[in-house]
Amino acid sequence: MTATDSSIFDTGMSVAESESAVVSENWKLLRYFNSYRAFIACVAAGYAVSGARIAPFGETDRPLFFATALVYAAVMLAGLGASWKRWPAYETQTAILSFLDIVLLTILLHASSGLGSGLGLLLVVSVGGSSLILGPRLTVFFAALATVAIGVEVNWAFLTGGVWATDGYTQAGLLGLGLFATALLSHTLASRLRATEALAQRRGVDLANLSQINELIIQRMQSGVLVCDADGQVHMLNKTARDFLGLPEPLAGKPLLTDISASLASQLGDWFGKSAANRGRQLVTTRAGYTLLPRFLAIGDRESSGVLIFLEDTAILKQQAQQLKMAALARLTASIAHEIRNPLGAIIHAGQLLSESSNQTGEEKRLVRIIEDQSRRMNIIIENVMQLSRRDQVNPVVLDISSWVKDFAQHFAETGDKPMAVFSIAAPGAVQVCMDPDQLNQVVGNLCQNALRHSPPFTGQPQIALKVGADSERRPFLDVVDWGSGVPPEIVDNIFDPFFTTTPRGTGLGLYIARELCEGNGARLDYYPGEGIGSRFRVTFLRAEECGGMAA
Repeated sequence: MTATDSSIFDTGMSVAESESAVVSENWKLLRYFNSYRAFIACVAAGYAVSGARIAPFGETDRPLFFATALVYAAVMLAGLGASWKRWPAYETQTAILSFLDIVLLTILLHASSGLGSGLGLLLVVSVGGSSLILGPRLTVFFAALATVAIGVEVNWAFLTGGVWATDGYTQAGLLGLGLFATALLSHTLASRLRATEALAQRRGVDLANLSQINELIIQRMQSGVLVCDADGQVHMLNKTARDFLGLPEPLAGKPLLTDISASLASQLGDWFGKSAANRGRQLVTTRAGYTLLPRFLAIGDRESSGVLIFLEDTAILKQQAQQLKMAALARLTASIAHEIRNPLGAIIHAGQLLSESSNQTGEEKRLVRIIEDQSRRMNIIIENVMQLSRRDQVNPVVLDISSWVKDFAQHFAETGDKPMAVFSIAAPGAVQVCMDPDQLNQVVGNLCQNALRHSPPFTGQPQIALKVGADSERRPFLDVVDWGSGVPPEIVDNIFDPFFTTTPRGTGLGLYIARELCEGNGARLDYYPGEGIGSRFRVTFLRAEECGGMAA
């Protein structure tokens, strides 16, 4: 993506970043709660230090209230500082502060005339707040602790040798029920919020991953893709579009489409201004030399939301059309060739019978020889034509191309009655490739026959060089090099076309079939002019590790 696409695609957070965000939110919640505690504690300490008397606060035991308020303020301020430093650990710190909060509030409650002071409500807030950030066991524990503390405070006189109190139990019981209810409800609410937050985080990660997948897909599309708004401002374009339009990388800001391609901007304006029935498409020639066919698609229900522009390279479209046409032609010609074989076989057989006749004149023998020669030529043409339909019959395997080249050269020399000195072989080490061995034999055999056909007679020097190597992308290749007459520059673009030949007896299908067989194996056959004289044909293979997907 370029610098212009940041408003379209967000990268999202990784899983680790999401977990870190959750931890930060937990500490933030604890700091807020500790701030509330510190505020309550400082108010109590300020009241105690001021010497003012506001009933019922501190009425029962003012010195105890004074000391407890100061301790409460010191503990909660220290807890607030600890929450900022994130030490000790989150759960440990939360549990300690919740325990001290309940104990110190109960003491303040005792020093202020008990439950009648109303300070018991602070226990409800303390238990509820703790339940939001603690687990279920600690939630129940602190609710029970606060309930027990209230019970102890109500019965404190009796426990210290005084008289059994006869009132306050109803209020204590209701407050205890309220503490448990608050704790359970707060914890349930917190659990639901955490589950919702976790689901949102997972969905966020999924959306981020989906965005990255979409980005990778768009980047690797063979079509150029641009996103423009109604004002013609480009928000995003992929690498293919940048190459088509001859733009640098990265782009600064969000350029206007008119600055990139005036012709494309003009078509976009016409597209916005016309109805769907009247919209047409025109070819666009870019500064990079590409001829493109644009296609416009509105984003959303309203055209004002923006438009997606697809740029198709007409050269690729023509190539695809040619491939479809040739595939159909291959099926048709193969069918015709199959039908011709039977009558051709009858002609050949009749010619053989005629040649066996003992009372032939010279003219008759010449005519029979013409029948035999032309029948053999027709049979070769039929065999070549029928090979057009064999491209999909591929059985690729992992080959050691270095060993294969040596075996091929020896077999080719033996069957063609040629000396091994015809070949110069450069195949260092073991190089693994993915290819159907039978079809590779046909491809290289055709290239070698062409090399010999266009080379001078053998004088002891090699006529064909077979070189194994790897290109800049680490893809293995096999070069077939000759020192013959080479290919004239004016016909280089046509040598792989079907039925194109420069020899009277040629069919023009050899190189075309060789390239088709290579492409059927995921390989590539290219021509390179020789150094000075001759020709070089290169077969670039799939790597061995890619063979599994090819075979599937």
